[in-house]
This record gives sequence, C-alpha cells and structure tokens, in this order.
Amino acid sequence: MSGSNTPRLVNATETSLAIVEAVRDRDGATLTEVADGLDIGYSTAHNHLATLCANNWLVKHDGEYDIGLKFLSFGEYARRRTPHYDVARRHMHELTERTNLEVEFLVEEYGRLISIVDMIGDAGGFGPPEDGKWLRVGEYYYLHNTASGKAILAELPDERVEAILDQWGLPAETPYSVTDRDELDAQLATIREQGYAETEQEVVEGFANAGTAVQYPDGRVLGGISVGWPTYLYSDGVDAEVIEQLLDTAASIEERIAATSSD
Repeated sequence: MSGSNTPRLVNATETSLAIVEAVRDRDGATLTEVADGLDIGYSTAHNHLATLCANNWLVKHDGEYDIGLKFLSFGEYARRRTPHYDVARRHMHELTERTNLEVEFLVEEYGRLISIVDMIGDAGGFGPPEDGKWLRVGEYYYLHNTASGKAILAELPDERVEAILDQWGLPAETPYSVTDRDELDAQLATIREQGYAETEQEVVEGFANAGTAVQYPDGRVLGGISVGWPTYLYSDGVDAEVIEQLLDTAASIEERIAATSSD
C-alpha cells in the first residue's frame, strides 16, 4: 500500500474550470468554440456548459455563453478576505489624490501578482486606452517585470524566489521586459538597497511605474504598492516626490499593521 498523500485531481472539475477560463478569454463563446478550442467532444462540452449555467456560474444569451455575475460575489469576498485590505484601500485612495496617477495594491498568490486595488488619477489627461491594456483589479501579472513584483521578489526568501522563477520563468511581454536571470538578480540587489523598484514599458509599452513592498513587523511580505504613469509624463525620470509619496504610503500601511497587531 502506497504511503503517498498526493491527491488525485478530478478530470471533470478541471474540464469545467478550463471551460470557464475559455469563455472568459474569448469574451463569450459558443458551444462549438468551447469544444473546438479545448479539443473535447461536443456532448462533453454541452454537459459542462449546461451544468455551469444551471448553477449560475455561466449565462447563455442567443447561443453564446458568458461569465455569470455569481463570480463577482466570490471575487469580492476573496478581495475583502485579503489581510488588511481596508487599510490598503484607504491608503491607495489617499496616494491617488496626492499623486494624481494610477495607484495599485497587489499581492502575490501562487507565484503571480494579482491586483486588489486599482485607482486611476487624471494627471496628463490619461485614462484606460481603447485596447484595455491598463492594469485592472483581478488581473494576474508576473513578478519579474512589474515594479511591485520586483519589490516583492527583493524581500522574499531566496528559496521562494527560486521556486517562483522556476515555475513561471522570465517571459517577455514587451521588448523591454527583463528576460535574463543575472540582470534580474542585479536589479533585485539595487531594489533592496534603495527600497523601491522602477520599470518602464516591461508590461505595457508606453507605461512605466515604481513600486515597493509592504511588510508585516516580522518581515513577511503582505503585498506591494505601485504608482504608474504614461512614459511621456516623466521623460527624464520620475519625480522624486512621487517616490517619496510611495515610500511614505508603504510606511504608513506598515505602521497601521503593526499597531493593529499589538492591539
């Protein structure tokens, strides 16, 4: 008898989850698109789609399936369960007002970065472009090419950094993305010294940001905050006052966490 405690994954559940992701990625999909896209039988796809609709996870309009609003309730629940979410949201609002730029609070989960709070100011008159590539709440990003992600990597234990990079690699999302491990290691060393990270056009061309990690009193990483802007706003480098506001905000959040922990 085997002593292994490795769980057996349920194929049917994995298929349903893959269908949900396929429907989302296509901004809605027909039965044919789901079956062909996932290379599964039409009857199998139909049964999964019908089950997901019957349980309100998907909706069907004019032969096309789309994500149901039931996910919104679970997503908001997960966001509010994020430790110190209310503290971070309040400070992100204040940082947006002070900088008038895009401000985010993000956390690491399964080696990826996910946006929990995203607020956009109107400095320079910028806003979400038509292609929808500005960062959005609920979106996942890599840690190696985002300012807040690099700031988090700089504070994580070496073994955790190794595990994340082994799992996800260093994919290039733009021609400016860092893809060399030695280069990333050098950047992380600089980030540790100065306390913040900067990236330019590594995720979206024409967009840059600065980020720093937020930590618990014992040094564990809670998440990261970032301030972003279109590259034309700071052609000669970001304003030092923006960096100061970023670091002050992280310090304020950490102070509040420490105070709460000691209550």
